[in-house]
Amino acid sequence: MTGSSLLRLGARPDRASEMANLSQAMDARWSIALFEHLDAAIENPHSMMAGPEMISYGATAWKIAIEDFPIIIDEYRTKFNEFRAKWMQRFATDEITRMLVQNEFVLKDDRGWFFSANSEKQRTLYFSTIHLMVGDAEKLLVNLSGRVEHLQDKLSKLWYRESAIDPVSKVLPSLEASLRDSEYVLIARLRSSLAVLARKRFDQAFKSKTKDRRFPTSVSCARDVGSLWNSSFAYENAFLAYTDDFCDYACGLTLLIGEWYRDKWLLYLRGFSRGQLDLFTHKTVE
Repeated sequence: MTGSSLLRLGARPDRASEMANLSQAMDARWSIALFEHLDAAIENPHSMMAGPEMISYGATAWKIAIEDFPIIIDEYRTKFNEFRAKWMQRFATDEITRMLVQNEFVLKDDRGWFFSANSEKQRTLYFSTIHLMVGDAEKLLVNLSGRVEHLQDKLSKLWYRESAIDPVSKVLPSLEASLRDSEYVLIARLRSSLAVLARKRFDQAFKSKTKDRRFPTSVSCARDVGSLWNSSFAYENAFLAYTDDFCDYACGLTLLIGEWYRDKWLLYLRGFSRGQLDLFTHKTVE
């Protein structure tokens, strides 16, 4: 925002370019309101000198945010631990072997047990296994998003009522509101990425032609299905390896969203000091 940073970066971001990118993500109606508040504050500089030192500081909302966000994040960390345990159990070797044999993905001939699945059967295999797990993860992500968005609505109402008392103190609330729609679009895109990445990872295991392998038992054959996912042989079967990797990603993404909302609101609710008011004025270089 200021064109400067306490961090010693290799190259300073171009302020005009970054502001242009930011403005493109803003809701037009709130963008107009933001500029109106800025203009009103600049036109009446004396009003900017009155009032408390911290502008737009939401004391009540800050207290709620600093207490409630960690509770929500810890709750979903626990939920994903339970999610991982459930799906690791569902894809245990005995279970996955039974499913593969029952649905004729693993067959037997006079040379032994083998995996058989053309592209259509691979699609069926995905939707009867990984797709179900992805759907469960999406529900958790959506659920957390709903929780933090509900808290966000609560915080914003408290913040506006407590802190938005004059044009300059309405600048931060207007900026926050102007970016809401873009946030929702981004969260929706992240949610849909779970299914896209899961399917891509699944398909990778069956892209290349493998030699016609036979196994002495159905269990040993089932353990080899999707072997690309278990290249280090650290898991009893490849579906367990896939599940562990997917849980790491899905949990990390979900908690990242919760932590992003937490950091966002702790940043906004602390407001800014009157000594920073020159951030909103144009500096001329002589």
